[in-house]
Amino acid sequence: MVAHSEIFFSKCAQFREQGEFIDVRLKVGEDEFVAHRIVLAANSDYFHTMFAHGMKESNQEVIELEDENISSGAFKIVLDSMYNGEINVNDENVCEVLLAADHLQVSSVVQQCCEYLIQLKFDVQTYRCVIMFADRHGLKDLKEITGSKMAPIYEEICEKEEFLSHMNADVLSALLCRDDLRAPSENFVFKSVM
Repeated sequence: MVAHSEIFFSKCAQFREQGEFIDVRLKVGEDEFVAHRIVLAANSDYFHTMFAHGMKESNQEVIELEDENISSGAFKIVLDSMYNGEINVNDENVCEVLLAADHLQVSSVVQQCCEYLIQLKFDVQTYRCVIMFADRHGLKDLKEITGSKMAPIYEEICEKEEFLSHMNADVLSALLCRDDLRAPSENFVFKSVM
């Protein structure tokens, strides 16, 4: 049996494709996207707050999203996911989509992007980039999971000289405090950070 919500969002996607019942246009850069406020508010705390709490945008027909974290391509992926529940990410765009979804508070897309990142086969350099990205943008779950993948290979990480030199002190401290940190000795850990 098809869930009622699936039917609803499927119909909304159909209405969007046909330009029916459109009540808002979202401008990102030079691109404009049509949507339904109810779909935006149902999927995004950002839009729910915007529409439900009397912000000036709640009555505008065209809303400009002017934020450096939201590119047109990433926004399209996030918006499409609000209608169909799927995200179309790859290694090249996943961080960009994650940033947009995080800014727009679309938790389902943030979760799917984090799951995508976690399942990638990382080299040591990629782990550093992901954990720093997660720390910089306050993505605690992604930071925790990445840390859990890094701790068991700490000795290997230390072999990459540039790794520790480019990691900020808070992230390194959190990594060193983990119970699952694997290193040959405490002396090794001490020397690795000196």
